Amino acid sequence: MFNNYISCLFNKCNLINTKRGKIILVIVILILVFLITRIPLLSRDEINPDGVNWHYRSQQFIVGLKSGDFLKTYQHYHPGVTLMWIMGIPVEMYKQITGINTYDMYNFEDFHLIAKCSIVFVQLLLHGIIFFLLANITGYKKAWYFSLLLLLEPFFVGNSRILHMDVLFTLFIFITLLLLYHSLRKGKSIWIMLSGMFIALSFLTKSIGIGLLPFGVLYIIIYFILEKKTRLIARYLLLLFLSFTATVFLVFPAMWVKPSFVIQDIFSESERVGVRKGHTQIIMGEETENAGFHFYPLVLAVKVSPFIQLGVFTYLLLVLNKYIKQRKINDGSLCLYLSIFYIGYLLVMSFPSKKIDRYMVPLFPYLVYMAVEGYYIVFNKIVQRKKTISILLLFILFISFVIIPNINLFPYLFTYTNPLFGSPDKANKIIAQKPFGMGIFEVKDKIMNKYALYGSKDKDNYPKLGFIDIKPIEAIYPNSKVFNIRETGLGSYDYVVLGVNENLTEEMLNDSRYTLEKDLSFYINGLEYWRVYVKKPR
Repeated sequence: MFNNYISCLFNKCNLINTKRGKIILVIVILILVFLITRIPLLSRDEINPDGVNWHYRSQQFIVGLKSGDFLKTYQHYHPGVTLMWIMGIPVEMYKQITGINTYDMYNFEDFHLIAKCSIVFVQLLLHGIIFFLLANITGYKKAWYFSLLLLLEPFFVGNSRILHMDVLFTLFIFITLLLLYHSLRKGKSIWIMLSGMFIALSFLTKSIGIGLLPFGVLYIIIYFILEKKTRLIARYLLLLFLSFTATVFLVFPAMWVKPSFVIQDIFSESERVGVRKGHTQIIMGEETENAGFHFYPLVLAVKVSPFIQLGVFTYLLLVLNKYIKQRKINDGSLCLYLSIFYIGYLLVMSFPSKKIDRYMVPLFPYLVYMAVEGYYIVFNKIVQRKKTISILLLFILFISFVIIPNINLFPYLFTYTNPLFGSPDKANKIIAQKPFGMGIFEVKDKIMNKYALYGSKDKDNYPKLGFIDIKPIEAIYPNSKVFNIRETGLGSYDYVVLGVNENLTEEMLNDSRYTLEKDLSFYINGLEYWRVYVKKPR
């Protein structure tokens, strides 16, 4: 009788057999996948130069809030307001608790970890919002497949781990698009107001996010015209603008004092730096300041995993086949809606002379969703007789092209390249990898273990180093021992440290007093990522 009672109780409490229980299990799995791929070694995988800048900017942001000098909350044209809120408050709390008020080479790692953990946990929250929005639009099964693939897509994981705005911006954009899509079908004011709020958060992260506002306006107008409900257009547009404006003013204190100056400066600086000023890239072995229209297609080819590429290709083939047979496309599909925005984003980003591979990160949710649609259609409507074999093949491809790279490259997934292009070295010849502070902690450790004077870690005994980009190493090394090799001659330092695709200057090679010999290498993802040269007299 007791056994029967226990069995009955177990069956009633066995949530796995219920829909709610399965959803809870899926959420737990997704959270674990997120934490396993984001948290370990988070403080020591990179210090990117932009991240060093955002540490300083977030400090100034908090100073502005505390002192009432609200114009200080405008620190950069991006403008990165959301990032400064997210990392600035936890770092300030840490300062108040510990009494440590200034950064130095000994405590930078602690501040860095707090800032990055804050960003990562906000990302987790945003992923959760996307999961539930997508589940309401497409069903829980597709939402689960989408979330799992996005959380494990290697280059996306790599960008999620760095102290920057790209993934934050990416998630804000995708949430905005889902909210807009969902709001018009639900017909509830709260959804359109949330859409305006997330458009504002996107804009306050990166200024290009303002593009969501005209997109939202056009979408609302076209949708209600097609639905023959034009009387609702004015109401929805008013709610969108009010929510957008209220969020911008609420979240961005600089707007309280000089709104016209701030807005004008954001757009003028965006145009000057983001559009007219180029950014050095090496494509097919050639250095250029303007990478051209072919740069971003190459980035997507090299940085998106074959698993996602195959899914996207499958989906496009199915859509093309349907169009050829029926001469129509499902006008109400989420994919078509997303395509209009993201193709527009790709075109807009291709015009400015400044081009960086990270600027394609916002396309990853779109590509992952298309891949999910492609695989979903194939395995639920087309493959019947050999479904088990097909699913097994898909699982093998998933393990080979998604799971294994996550394991092999961890924690440096920022350096991921598509294996279909051959070795990382071959991929590097197509789109050159930027050092971006990857592995800088390990580089420092290797240098200290091999070159520290008298084997001591005392500041006076740190070797003098020459770098091209000094910001990452200066954060964890005595500033007086670090020199910019483009500004300072060989006589000032003993070792030259070059990142991947960085070269010795002509002045160094032609110096009559000294010669440089490569003495130490540090490899990441099969690339000789860092090289240390020892200075010797000729």
